[in-house]
Amino acid sequence: MVGAATFHAMFVEIVIGSLTLSVICAICCIQLAFPSPITNFKLSEKVMMAMDKAALAGAILGLVTMPLAILSGTLAAPGNAAGSALLYNKFVYGGLAMGFWGAYVAGRVRLGPGLWKDKRLNLLQVGTVAVAFSMTTAAASIGGKLVRDESVYDILPLWLPTESTTVLHPAISALLLLIGIASIVVAFRFSPPIERLDQ
Repeated sequence: MVGAATFHAMFVEIVIGSLTLSVICAICCIQLAFPSPITNFKLSEKVMMAMDKAALAGAILGLVTMPLAILSGTLAAPGNAAGSALLYNKFVYGGLAMGFWGAYVAGRVRLGPGLWKDKRLNLLQVGTVAVAFSMTTAAASIGGKLVRDESVYDILPLWLPTESTTVLHPAISALLLLIGIASIVVAFRFSPPIERLDQ
């Protein structure tokens, strides 16, 4: 019988590997709007478009497997993690990570690969990827605290406040969820058509 910890290790490696690839490729795509002053680091537009596709594929794979990593990590935690502030914060940071990665993928799919040539959209995508990866590492670090009582963030001089949390009443949480869903529906249904920025 294969335990939850084995599945968790597999899903975490897929998530972190694919999202790391996505971050590196997206950061390299900044050259399409801001040419590199270093001649040895200038990449051709063909290579940049390949990096754009790799960043998108990595983000989609990470986004699909992230919930499996979060759930298998919860099952792999020793003892009863229910009611734990760490577990609650892991879901909060995991949800934020999935939201930012979803925003990156949605922006890239809706606007097309030409968005990298627009300076403002380029910076927005790179910033979104950077925040998304920060939230991903925060959730993974909390997972390490839950499972092994150690974290990658332990070596940093400061730590995110994860030992305590504010828990909202379920009715308020449900209301916020409904507001979020309604906002998404309104944004997609009533927004003006978005013109794709293909090459």
